[in-house]
Amino acid sequence: MLLSILKFIAHKLFRVLFAVEYHGLENVPATGAVIIAGNHPSYLDPALVWLPISRTMRFMAWDALFKVPLLGRLIKTLGAFPVDIRKGKGESAFREALRVLNDGDALGIFPEGQRSEAGPMGELRTGVARLAIETGAAIVPVTIGGAFRAWPKWKLLPKPAKIIVRYHEPIRLSEVDRIARREDKEFHQQVMRDLAERINRSLTPSLRVHETYEKWYRQPPSHIRSYEWAPLIAMSVTLLAAFSRRTLGETWLGIILPPVAYYLYLITDLALIQPSRLAKWVRNSMPIWMILIWHYWLCRALVVPIGERNEWLVAAALTAFFPFFYEHYFTLQKFVRGMVVSYYFSMALQLGWPHSLGTLVAVLGFIAVFALWFRVIYRWWMAAVMCAAIAATVWMTESARLPLLIYAGLAVATIAYLQTFVAFAYDIRRAGDVSLK
Repeated sequence: MLLSILKFIAHKLFRVLFAVEYHGLENVPATGAVIIAGNHPSYLDPALVWLPISRTMRFMAWDALFKVPLLGRLIKTLGAFPVDIRKGKGESAFREALRVLNDGDALGIFPEGQRSEAGPMGELRTGVARLAIETGAAIVPVTIGGAFRAWPKWKLLPKPAKIIVRYHEPIRLSEVDRIARREDKEFHQQVMRDLAERINRSLTPSLRVHETYEKWYRQPPSHIRSYEWAPLIAMSVTLLAAFSRRTLGETWLGIILPPVAYYLYLITDLALIQPSRLAKWVRNSMPIWMILIWHYWLCRALVVPIGERNEWLVAAALTAFFPFFYEHYFTLQKFVRGMVVSYYFSMALQLGWPHSLGTLVAVLGFIAVFALWFRVIYRWWMAAVMCAAIAATVWMTESARLPLLIYAGLAVATIAYLQTFVAFAYDIRRAGDVSLK
């Protein structure tokens, strides 16, 4: 019972943290002895392979793990048994694996013998072939794609990354071959080559994705993109509006200082900051931080409503970034561009049709429509949460609701802009496919 509860919780947690997709589960026999063998790019692999399978499953695990406090007890509880990975030292584990298969259970095994680097499977140990020959168990090859990005072997903790697990059609050895070629080493190698070929064929796209990501992270920072000039344009317009509305004297520092700091950061990024994953993420998220920091001063200078429930807007804007840990680089750029457009145009609308909820409706509406239109991961959850926040906010306000249709229209217009013009924008052209699909 406890194991079932832990499995249920872990399955849901993996779905959220790693956006795990499973394909080919129908290829895993519901009953009878079966060997489930896959590549081994991360610490997560045993759990990734085991979680969606409803039947009993045992795993071979490196014997050193059983000596780690708590971890050793946990993996033993989950059904793992130790194997000495030194050459010629694994016979006791082999006998235990035979017992598991002869009992008609599923056996999980990683024939590389240890976690791999980011690459295709190479030379494999022949234990899987020997077990299949001895027991007649089918071999289900499993490809784990994306796990290396989530938890490479030299990192202490995992990070968000999309993972795809594919269970391939079983390899079944004929009884004739099992009897006639039982001691044939070349036959053992042939079985393992077949296993590796099926796994590598599906693994190649994932490896290409990893290489593309790493290439982008190492590239020099982008020039100042068109939407990154928006704060400069907004500052100029706000200075003129503040002068005409006689608020410039008390707000000029708040109008000027954030954009100056922002462009100093951009210059620093272009000239001094070393390219890296973190540097790219900070650069891409900075326009959103700029909006959150600057909003109060813009509203004061323009004499427009600062807004109701701004804490909801802040929380939604930050939460919306979570799915983009799993999306490719250009989807994130489109999202940030759209956020910038929807926000600054909503501020322009505030000059003619001021409403305390206008900016919130425009921005949250954009997030909801963007998630659905561009099919972002977790899109239904994102859209539902954003729409619920808008509905609750509008219902709780006593202000006129009809003008909010203008701001809702801005959210849709922003998507139309992205769909129509962004494909031609010079600063987001794709240099390679970084999709995991």
